[in-house]
Amino acid sequence: MNKLIYVVFILLFFSIACEKNENPGREFEFSFKNGNDGWHSFFSDYPQGSEALYELTFEYTTLPEPLNTSVPAIMISGINHSDDLLSFIYRKFDGLQPNKKYAVTFDVTLASNVADNSIGIGGAPDLAFGVGGISYEPSNTVDGDGWHRPNFVSRLQSRESNDILTMTGTIGAGEDVFDYTLISRNNKDNPVMVTANSKGELWLMMGTDSGFEGTTTLYYSSIKINIQ
Repeated sequence: MNKLIYVVFILLFFSIACEKNENPGREFEFSFKNGNDGWHSFFSDYPQGSEALYELTFEYTTLPEPLNTSVPAIMISGINHSDDLLSFIYRKFDGLQPNKKYAVTFDVTLASNVADNSIGIGGAPDLAFGVGGISYEPSNTVDGDGWHRPNFVSRLQSRESNDILTMTGTIGAGEDVFDYTLISRNNKDNPVMVTANSKGELWLMMGTDSGFEGTTTLYYSSIKINIQ
């Protein structure tokens, strides 16, 4: 009897282990010690050929003063002349199960110099910050008026979430903030549901969709992602 119980226990253990291995969760951490770690910039909702005018910038750097300037970071920046500039970073994730829906959470640390509930030209500089993903690479099309438009829908400019992007707060770093300050944003209590494509790929992204007609510059120093 004891041997039978032992055999049943072993079989049950391996059954559970195999079931877990069929749908393993995946965790990723990026601290940018060796470069961009595969992250790219994506800008949209601006006139074709006006990249220089909008000062669209993405670079590997360090945190700005008065923060610790020895800490690596990726910086993204742009001037929102159009009153509609979308400014994101994104990365491809592969090796997932084809056509499977995943629950994705983000835990992001970034530096912002924007005060909470601040007032600016065209809209508040305290922009909504969102995270999300799609099953195809973000890209632009050019509409009939010669403007770049994204191949996905963002509602962040209206401070709203949709099935692609979830608002996780704003880039406000505190009351009466004028210097760069580290802030954390996450969606641990509200995972984004993203379905991998037929190759087991998805593209995860985060950023802002601005109504503020000025410059927004953010420094990402740490990104943690959990895909379940």
